[in-house]
Amino acid sequence: MYPKRSFGTQIITLLAIAAWACLLSCGDIEDLSIDQEQTEKPLRFIEYVLFPTAPYIDKSYIEKIPEDEVAVKQIDFEAEKQAIQQVYRDFIRAYLEKDMTALRETLDTSQGFEWGTYITGIVYGWNDVKIYIQARWEELLLVDCQGDPNWELVDFYIRPENVRVSWPEASAKGPMFYYTPDLPSECFDAIGRFYFTKKSGKWRIHQIDGSKYFTDNQHKVP
Repeated sequence: MYPKRSFGTQIITLLAIAAWACLLSCGDIEDLSIDQEQTEKPLRFIEYVLFPTAPYIDKSYIEKIPEDEVAVKQIDFEAEKQAIQQVYRDFIRAYLEKDMTALRETLDTSQGFEWGTYITGIVYGWNDVKIYIQARWEELLLVDCQGDPNWELVDFYIRPENVRVSWPEASAKGPMFYYTPDLPSECFDAIGRFYFTKKSGKWRIHQIDGSKYFTDNQHKVP
């Protein structure tokens, strides 16, 4: 069996390697700039192994990933737009058919769910939004309020997951129909601002006219 080497012995060995690398790279001054890159690589590695947390060591050569970027470098914008558009159509159809189960499948009702309205302002949380929707369905029985599942979304913005939001997110605008108590016999269409999230590989609507809708030109879909 070989005896265990102490930590001090390991450091001395590494320093010897560093000195050896330096001696090999030392030569005429004219050749110094040529060999500099080859010399820096082993020295940088040894430096990082010996003192990985030292604040005075320049670690600029270590690759850093900006906080607002992710590993996902390529986005198939056309495919994502079609998937988001389909969720929107399913949402409109479920709303018109007053099918709460189908409607729920199109919504991301996790924490932070919001639905902006012309009646009460923003309704927060899925339980309150569900009560609001059911009340609107009862009122719509009295008026001829029709939407269209073939409506198209416009102005897409798709943002990949990052350190602050660990899933892709998107914003888009599209028609939304509203019942107004000021005109009890009528309804009207308006442009809604939709915020989508993609979790478990599926896009869902997380907010309608809510606080998370974004228009970041860096992520505008061409």
